Amino acid sequence: METHPTTEPDPAPDEAEAAPRRRLPAPLAALGRAAGITALAIAIGYATHRWASTGMPLSPLPGSPWPYLTAWAVLTFPACLLLQWATAGVDYDGRWQLVVLPVYAGIRLSLAHHPDPALIYAYGAAALAAGTAGTALWRRRLRRVDS
Repeated sequence: METHPTTEPDPAPDEAEAAPRRRLPAPLAALGRAAGITALAIAIGYATHRWASTGMPLSPLPGSPWPYLTAWAVLTFPACLLLQWATAGVDYDGRWQLVVLPVYAGIRLSLAHHPDPALIYAYGAAALAAGTAGTALWRRRLRRVDS
């Protein structure tokens, strides 16, 4: 085999690690994180429906879980976006547990009692509206203090 003197050798591992990583735009990254957390919560909820009917408390009732999982997915996505907006500039551990744990508890209750999905949407929308208003007031107060 013939080597060409004009070809550059592969970069050393240190050089490859030192190269800057390309980052996604912030809005696209926020949408991706929200979609990922929503998918995770719904997958856990579906697993609960499939495999949790073993006589444990809050065992799912027979019937389709999809109206309830859809309702929780529709509410989880904006809840994740709200959490990212509320905690912008704050870095701490356990941020996503603030969304995943209540959603999982809601899914378990929904699958165990089968309430009307319209109630889930209504209460979820009210909670999101209250959370959005509270976050907006809190961020406004922070801006006043910073200026």
